[in-house]
Amino acid sequence: MALPLPTVTPEGTEIYIEPLPHVRSCSVGFWVRRGSRHEGPAEEGLAHFLEHTVFKGTEAYPTPDELAAATDRLGGHVDAFTGKEVACFYGKVLAEQLPELVHLLGDLLTAPRFDPEELVRERSVILEEIAQSEDQPDDWVSEMFYGGFWEGTPLAHPILGRPEQVAEYGAKEARAFFDHTYRAPNLVVAAAGDIAEGPFLELLQPILDRLPKTTAHAPEVFAQSRPFLRNVRRKDLQQASLVLGFPAPGHRSPDRAATHLLSHVLGGGMASRLFLELRERRGLCYQVGSYLSPYADTGALQISASCAPAQLRELVQRTMVECARIRDLGVGADELERAKLQARTGLVFSQESSSSRMFSLAHQAIHQGGLRSLDQQMAEIAAVTLEDLSRMAQTLLDPAQLGVSVLGSRAGCDVRPQDLVA
Repeated sequence: MALPLPTVTPEGTEIYIEPLPHVRSCSVGFWVRRGSRHEGPAEEGLAHFLEHTVFKGTEAYPTPDELAAATDRLGGHVDAFTGKEVACFYGKVLAEQLPELVHLLGDLLTAPRFDPEELVRERSVILEEIAQSEDQPDDWVSEMFYGGFWEGTPLAHPILGRPEQVAEYGAKEARAFFDHTYRAPNLVVAAAGDIAEGPFLELLQPILDRLPKTTAHAPEVFAQSRPFLRNVRRKDLQQASLVLGFPAPGHRSPDRAATHLLSHVLGGGMASRLFLELRERRGLCYQVGSYLSPYADTGALQISASCAPAQLRELVQRTMVECARIRDLGVGADELERAKLQARTGLVFSQESSSSRMFSLAHQAIHQGGLRSLDQQMAEIAAVTLEDLSRMAQTLLDPAQLGVSVLGSRAGCDVRPQDLVA
C-alpha cells in the first residue's frame, strides 16, 4: 500500500489521510505541536489545563452538558490527552458520523468559550487529578525521575502542573495560552479509515480558516540530562517504588531501532534479563520492566520496579549487575531474534485498526519527520545486528550517567551510591 502524501496548507498545517477500504470506522486526530515542555516558568500545567477546559463549552456547544450530549450522539469515542511535546484531540466513529466528529473536534480547537465559572469547577477536578497521581506511587516516582533527570529544563515539568500554580489558573490564563498555541502552523491532522480525501479536506477547511495563521513563540530549551539519586520516604506506603534511567537517543536517531531492541532484551518481556533474574529466579519483585521515553532532542531508557523495602537494595544491585553483563558481554543471537519478532509483531498489530493507523501517521509525522512504510520499518528492525546492540549497551548503560528516583516508607530501604556500581 502506498504511503499517504501529506497535504500542507499555505499556513503550515499538515494533513495526513489514509483510506482503509476494509474498515467501516474512521479515526481523526487533531494534534497540536505543543506540550508541557513548551510551557514557560509561569505556565506549568497550562497545556493540560487547556486540554480539560476546552471541553467545558464551545461556541457550537455552549455548556458541558451540550458538549457531552453531542459526544454521545456520535456513538463512538472522543478523548484528548496532553504529553511532553504534543496535545491531541481525537475520536473514532462509524463513517457516517465523520462530519459530526470533525465539527465537534474543530470547535474544541478553534472556539472554546472559557466560561469563568466552568473553569473554576474544572480547576478543582484537575487538582483532584494531581492529588490522585500523588497517591499512586508508580506515577509519583516517575515524576520524581523526570524532575531530577532533566532538572532545570521544561522537560522536567509535570504534565499535570504543580498544585500551587494550577490553583491560580482561570479564563485569562487559559485564553492567553490558547491564543499563542492553537495556531495553524502548530497543527497536524491525521485521519484513517473509511474516508475519502476530497470530502474530508472540505470538512476541514472551515476549521482551518478559523485558526490564527502565524506561529507564536515557544520556548526551545535543550534538555540535558544529569545523573542523580533521590530517596523519598512516605509512611503510608507498603512497598518501595523505583525508576532508574540512562540517557538515550531521541525520536529521530538512527539508533532508535537498536535502542528499542536493547530495552526489550533488558526488560521488555517475560524472557527478558531483568524479569527472569529479579522475579523468576530471585523473587525480589512482582513487576519489573524497561521502556524507552524518546523526545525530540533526548530520551531515557528507564527501568521501573516495585518491591518490599527490605529487598530494594538487593534488587538495585542485581539490576546493575544485569546492565553490566549486557554492557560487557553483549546479548545472545536468540535474544535478539526474540526482540525482533516482538517488534515486528507490534508493528503489524498497529496496522489493524483505523485508530492505531491514525496514531501511527501522527507519530511518524510529528516525531520522526516523515512517513515510512511497514516494509521500511520492518527492514529497519531486521538490519539491527548483535554488534549494534553491543555498541548501544556500551554507550547507554553507563552507571556514571544514571538517574535514580526511589519512593519508599521504612528506614533502611534507601538506595546508596555504592548500590549503583556493579
